Amino acid sequence: MTATIPARRRRPGQILQRLPIWAVITVTAALVLPPILWILSTSLKTDANTVAFPPVWIPNPFSFDSYGGLFTSANIRFFANSLIYAVGSIVLALGVCIPAAYVATRFRGRRMEALMTAILVLSMVPGVVVFIALYSMFVKTSLINTYPLLIVVYTGIICGQTILFLRNFIENIPVEIEEAAAIDGCSRRQILLRIVLPLIRPGIAAVAIFIFVFVWNDFLVGTVLATTEDMKTVQNGIVRYISTGFGNFWASFGAFVIVAFVPVLGIFALFQRWFIAGLTSGGVKS
Repeated sequence: MTATIPARRRRPGQILQRLPIWAVITVTAALVLPPILWILSTSLKTDANTVAFPPVWIPNPFSFDSYGGLFTSANIRFFANSLIYAVGSIVLALGVCIPAAYVATRFRGRRMEALMTAILVLSMVPGVVVFIALYSMFVKTSLINTYPLLIVVYTGIICGQTILFLRNFIENIPVEIEEAAAIDGCSRRQILLRIVLPLIRPGIAAVAIFIFVFVWNDFLVGTVLATTEDMKTVQNGIVRYISTGFGNFWASFGAFVIVAFVPVLGIFALFQRWFIAGLTSGGVKS
């Protein structure tokens, strides 16, 4: 009896402590959810109801015709291109940035810190500043409208942040573990593959999700450096519905947006545990 009374007395205080958190969640949901729900509602309306006035939130009748009309060869190519760019960028970025982050962490010095500062500064430069030069260079070398070109460009854009992010995780690994492995005869490559990589898996998962979302949601790179229709991305496909301006396209536009949002939502749902662990463990010093 005496043990339950203090617990009951603490409950109002705990509720007051959580009020700011719930207030932030409520405000965020109020800002984020209405546009998503409106797009979902629009995608389920008939073409006539999408322009009805006054507008209604609940479709009457429900129609899935706009989703059926998405399965065209052009739209499928948009999704396939974005998936290729995203997966290729993840593989290339991790293959380059993990060793770079390890070297930057374990071989410290003035030059290395200057290099990391330069990478941080360069990562803040907007990509549009160098796109004209990149476009001219790739046209002259006949690399324009190729998958390797887009993958390398996406990797170059995200590489600086990826190195700095992974560096925080490697710093949390005690050096004594690597020294013990070196005494047992492990080389630097073996230490990186057998010790460092398993310990920074949450960070790798978080970085992979960031890269996927960045590439999947990018519009500028796919617009400037992919000049042919068969190399365009999902975001180019979304804008295509608005830029044409012919007919009543809002239901198809809403359906395309919802379908384009599903892969990002699925990635977060599948790797939510690792993503949260990656965000939290990277800032904790051992």
